[in-house]
Amino acid sequence: MSGRLTGKDALNTGTASGQGRAAALLFSAEGATVASTNINAEGAAETLALVRDRGGRMDSTRPLDLNDEDRVKAWIDATAAAYGGCILLIGSTAGLTGSLTNPRIAHTATKGDPLAEDHPMRTIACAIPLGRIGTPEDVARGVLFLASDEASYITGANLVIDGGWSAVLPSAS
Repeated sequence: MSGRLTGKDALNTGTASGQGRAAALLFSAEGATVASTNINAEGAAETLALVRDRGGRMDSTRPLDLNDEDRVKAWIDATAAAYGGCILLIGSTAGLTGSLTNPRIAHTATKGDPLAEDHPMRTIACAIPLGRIGTPEDVARGVLFLASDEASYITGANLVIDGGWSAVLPSAS
């Protein structure tokens, strides 16, 4: 890896699996120190072991229920005090509270593995211009770009990582 995040600290939620795990692995491989949390303590411990086995730096606070605002604030404050560097917050608001702009994401996140052969997303994969369902790693690479110095002049923009699906959907009008 190229060390795009060397010297940066990343607070990452949902690291027990999926997008959170993919981001933890990628960010640590790119040089970031990852401070992570998940309500699933066993899955979070697995991710911690994967990162450390690959030579990455990661700490894990688990379990932490993201619905408990006081505990989340305390976790963020304690982590910021402990690390003190450039802090990157990484998490999926669609998985946490539902997405007002894209309810499909929140729905999919609650309905099992969208990559499973019997998942309903498989039936619409042919409508996605890139011809496949995105992976957690696809999203993590987009987040990596936004967290890197290459995106230092990008602000107030949405980066839609959907294989072009939203570009071909009929309008809601």
